[in-house]
Amino acid sequence: MIISEDHYIDMKKWMQEYIRDKCIFHLGDNWEIDGREDKSFMPAYHNRNADPLGKCYTWQFYLRRGCFDSTFNSLLSQMFIYQVERTIGHFNFQLSGLETAATPMLSAIPLVARNFGIELNSFVVRKDRKKYGLLNWIEGEVKTGVPVLMIDDLISRSNSMKKCNDILTKSHANIETMDYVFAIVNKYTKHMGNKYYKQSFEGFGNTSTMYCDKIPDKKILYLFNCDDLGVFDKGYKST
Repeated sequence: MIISEDHYIDMKKWMQEYIRDKCIFHLGDNWEIDGREDKSFMPAYHNRNADPLGKCYTWQFYLRRGCFDSTFNSLLSQMFIYQVERTIGHFNFQLSGLETAATPMLSAIPLVARNFGIELNSFVVRKDRKKYGLLNWIEGEVKTGVPVLMIDDLISRSNSMKKCNDILTKSHANIETMDYVFAIVNKYTKHMGNKYYKQSFEGFGNTSTMYCDKIPDKKILYLFNCDDLGVFDKGYKST
């Protein structure tokens, strides 16, 4: 095996501590957090003082802080290699994801993988088509005939994954996406299966440890879920 289990366990402990300390922000910890679940209700277009819609989080992930940290990116990439080797069993694919969260990951993983003799091509998918120049949806080079493994920092309702998948497969008929997707954190909690919590967590996001909500034929390969990171230690509330 390329990455040993002992090394993976050590990396996982470091990553857990980093994410808990630097990538999860709680209300009341000197951070101004817009915890509204309904992201269409954006303060840029609506009255910020209006009542929030639906449920409201008391915490928020900000994994992009880690994605621009060199040690975090190195360990993330090695953990990705560990998971792919044991779950998918090969590296005969290229990487892609929707800007901007996936962008640093798409740079880091191929660089680290090369140190282990693995060559991975990567490219990023734009949220909107470029309005000038090449009018392109994709930044980078797509390898013809090579399937694409989509990645993101966080997966919940899988809206970003679905948009990326739609752009790749509908705008580019020659691109095939794999049956797997990858994320650092799968926003899943064991409480979703508990009848007591069912109503509170309705609409929370992904309700499976395995499959994407919006593209259910895609299996999720991930490093952590909410329970691994103890995000409910400081609570969750609904309004």
